[in-house]
Amino acid sequence: MKYDGSNITIIVPAKNEGEGLKKILSRIKKYSKQIIVVDGHSEDETKKISISEGVQYILDGGIGKGEGVRRGFKKATGEIIVVFDADGSPSEKDIPKLITPIVNNQADLVVGSRRTGGSFDANISLEGILRTAGSDLLVLLVNKKFKTNLTDILFSFRAIRKSMLRNLKLKSNGFDIEQETVAEALRNGYRVLEVPIRENARQWGKSKLTTIMGVRLLISLLKELYF
Repeated sequence: MKYDGSNITIIVPAKNEGEGLKKILSRIKKYSKQIIVVDGHSEDETKKISISEGVQYILDGGIGKGEGVRRGFKKATGEIIVVFDADGSPSEKDIPKLITPIVNNQADLVVGSRRTGGSFDANISLEGILRTAGSDLLVLLVNKKFKTNLTDILFSFRAIRKSMLRNLKLKSNGFDIEQETVAEALRNGYRVLEVPIRENARQWGKSKLTTIMGVRLLISLLKELYF
């Protein structure tokens, strides 16, 4: 398939990622006609960098990543939306791999799988082991509920058919937006596909994820699936 970015919107959630944001934006410009930086009230030069790079800039509501991503969805004009984090973990070269199944009408939501693609961000510390185990538990719950064989529902690097979003009741304000999108898509009968994606180690800034957030993700998913 010949790549065509004219109908692609790339949403870049960013909070204090100014150290590498300019690099990210310069790399992804050739993949999309519309790039939206959703700023989580950064204390650095995220706004200035976004404007200087000529991309669309919006400020989220100060509630969390999920609310910001949902704002980005509403502003997107492309038929396919790619979510691309600003921490340096995804590679822009994998964008065509994510959008191809949607263009070929094989999927409505394509999620990058670190389980099958590998991760340079993983570690064998207690915290790293707990996060990996927690992620696997969340995947297990989704697979059991929807009879699927997914391996990774939390990697935010993904492509989404915009028309699908109109029928999803996305409410998450935090990091649970990733798992909620997968669960809602499956609940509504949409085609969810994984592709192997190698996750790079965070290149700059500090991670916003904590172990306690893993507990919150579990509670949120249980409510999403069974209540």
